[in-house]
Amino acid sequence: MESGVVVGYDQSSPGERVLEEAAAEAARREVPLTVVHARNTAHHVAEEGAGRVSRRHPGLRVRARSIAGPAPAALVEEASGADLLVLGQRGLGGLGRFGGFRGPAGFGGGLRPGSAALRTVARAACPAMVVRGPEHRTRGTVLAAVTVGADAEELLDVAFAEAAARGARLKAVSAMENHWSRMFARDAGQAGRAEQALEQLLAPWPDRYPGVVADHELVEGSPATFLTAATTYADLIVVGVRRRAGGRRGTRVGPIAETLLMHADCPVVVVPHN
Repeated sequence: MESGVVVGYDQSSPGERVLEEAAAEAARREVPLTVVHARNTAHHVAEEGAGRVSRRHPGLRVRARSIAGPAPAALVEEASGADLLVLGQRGLGGLGRFGGFRGPAGFGGGLRPGSAALRTVARAACPAMVVRGPEHRTRGTVLAAVTVGADAEELLDVAFAEAAARGARLKAVSAMENHWSRMFARDAGQAGRAEQALEQLLAPWPDRYPGVVADHELVEGSPATFLTAATTYADLIVVGVRRRAGGRRGTRVGPIAETLLMHADCPVVVVPHN
């Protein structure tokens, strides 16, 4: 698969929004868009979706693909060399339904643990976006859920690139609950040292993306709770998920990403890392 954006598409009303979000992502990146439907006997569905995108975005390169086989595996394979895979929160573009999970008060329903969508996101080799939240609301902020480790570089690159393309500010959030607290547990200046380390982690990025205004916040307590609440003012949130040793990918994305995929009030981009 060549680089570009891949979107799972069906002809539902929510599927039209997913298609438009994917087209916008491809246009921002100036890369092709592949519209995928998961029944090879219904190729016209992908063709109709591709035609709709071409009419709305005449300068965008668009192709249609119908695929067969187990839904998550087929879409993961189709997106193996892509820049981004885009899915809906209640369907995989003809690849099955997520179910009717309801989130806590204030947040809409979303993915169920163990659903086909979560399995697809967990196994994807490229960043995967699940489209959530209200439609056509520009809030001007991209959130990055930052942890220290091998994921930071790629996650921040995705987050800053999204902020730059959208003309949005970037807010990096890290939690004292996990890595930072272990790192500075015996230090009286724990919070100050953690804040300094977060600043150092972010220091190179303003030079790489000079048009992006960035700030950061170090929070105590549950990162999933804080980040989920923060999505009410965000256009997008970017979070990492760790692959298993040896390059194997399982069916779980970790508690923070899973909570965001179930309850976030904006689209969620999951970035895989080793």
